Amino acid sequence: MTTLENPLFTQHLVSGPYERLFLQPGQEHAYIRNYQKFLNGKIEYVFRIEEYFNLMVVGLTSTLGNVSLVVIEPQHRAQLPDFIQDTNTMYVVDDIEAVYRNAEQLGIAILQKRTPNIMGAQGRLELAPGYIIELAEATNQALFHPNLADFGLSELGNADSV
Repeated sequence: MTTLENPLFTQHLVSGPYERLFLQPGQEHAYIRNYQKFLNGKIEYVFRIEEYFNLMVVGLTSTLGNVSLVVIEPQHRAQLPDFIQDTNTMYVVDDIEAVYRNAEQLGIAILQKRTPNIMGAQGRLELAPGYIIELAEATNQALFHPNLADFGLSELGNADSV
């Protein structure tokens, strides 16, 4: 966890920001390969969310920036709640509710209450009109050492050795 002094995150920021990127199935391989090759990127986590059309989420990290890649068919993306479709950035925090208390004091709108999910939990804030950030509690450590073959990504290397 970082000790960043900030009125929103205080001592609760674990990692981030992660730019949110939506791609169609089939586009993710070239993107991940180029991210690894040109940005010295690593695959941090991979998982699917069945209740949202089995979309795939791939976390990519690099000293040059992080990405939370969502792979979903365009017609399915259009059916996601607006606050999910329009998410711009994601931050991993250790306590969403603590960040929400700070957000309320700062007058920042809470768009999604803390919601348990496969990663642990998520929530969303509208930092400014049209700029939505996701907060994630990443408590499911099993997601962080995926077998890439399980996700059709085996040619991109092993997540631990990339």
